[in-house]
Formats: sequence, C-alpha cells, structure tokens
Amino acid sequence: MKSRLILADDHQVVRHGLRDMVRLTLDLEVVGEAADGVVAEHLARTQPAELLILDVALPGRRGTAVLESLRADGITLPVLFFSMYPANQYSDYARRAGAQGFVSKDVDADALMSAVRRILAGGTSFPGRSARTSDVTTRAEAFASLSRREFEVMLALARGTKILDIADGLGISAQSVTTYRRRLLEKLDVTSNAELATLASHNGYL
Repeated sequence: MKSRLILADDHQVVRHGLRDMVRLTLDLEVVGEAADGVVAEHLARTQPAELLILDVALPGRRGTAVLESLRADGITLPVLFFSMYPANQYSDYARRAGAQGFVSKDVDADALMSAVRRILAGGTSFPGRSARTSDVTTRAEAFASLSRREFEVMLALARGTKILDIADGLGISAQSVTTYRRRLLEKLDVTSNAELATLASHNGYL
C-alpha cells in the first residue's frame, strides 16, 4: 500500500517538482495539493494521508498557523516543513510545535526523500538531530509511571481523538487535557501526538 502525501506550497513549480519526484517512487503517491494555507489545512483535516509536506510562508494562512491549529485539535497527521527559511530560524520551533521534520529547500532530492521516509517510518528529521525510531521501543518502563488518567488521555491522543472530545469523554476541561498531554510528552520523551501514537503502537497499546 502506498503512503499518501499532501503537498502545500504556493509555488506551482515547487509542487510540480515534488509531485514528479514522488511519481518516480513505487511506494508513495500525492493525494492532495494546496497553494495556500487555508486549503492546506482543509486537506489535512479531510484527506486521508500519512504526511503533509508544508511550506512555512503560505498565503491566506501561514504554515506555522496551520500546524498549530491541527495540533490544538489533536490531529496527529505528520508534518514536514519544506521551506526557504533557514533551518536555524524555524526547525526548533517546528519541533516544539509538533512537526516531525524541517528541510530547507536548498537540499538535494535525496536529502528530502530521506526525510520523508524517516518520518513515514515513525521518526523525525531535523537538522542536527537523528531519527527517533531506533529507541521508540526502549521506553516501556515510562508507561508504568503514568497515572490512570494520564494513561486514558494517552490512549485517546494516540487514537487521534480531538482534545475537546477527550475532555467531554472524561468529564474534564480541555485545559486539563492539554496539561496531561504536556506531561505525557515529557514523560515518554516524544514531541508530538504522532510520535506518541508510534510509541504506543510499538509497545502494544494500539
């Protein structure tokens, strides 16, 4: 089964180049394209996919705002920023905000595809950082440290449930869910819901 990608970039030449690159592979396909942030967010919310390749500077709605909106609603679709901005300006922000990677547009095609495959395998790809896939199964003991409520929130987030729905289901506030989520990411040493889901799956909870 092919991994599905959404491409979001306001430059048609860039989108076409990415699409042509994907066409050369046997295991990837482009299922959606966006030239602005509003369409990019709509596709991320409605189009089944495994990865969103997202430019930072999109018209209508910046890529950073798209990412923040998706993560605020508990949407775990992995995001790879692909931007002209220098990595030292945005990569740390992207990681903290819940992206899985940041690649500058001045890299070659092999580096970009390497980042794509690393993320699709459950890892991350940031300048100066290695993928986290290799140690994803070594933190089973961290799950034992979770409280009952933390574990409930962890399962819900890993299954892609939105924060407001988790709050309603558990009878707590959305702010409490957000607090639990922050604790979970710290305890389990992950940076996003997508990594949380990967970790939960590798340890037999999904």
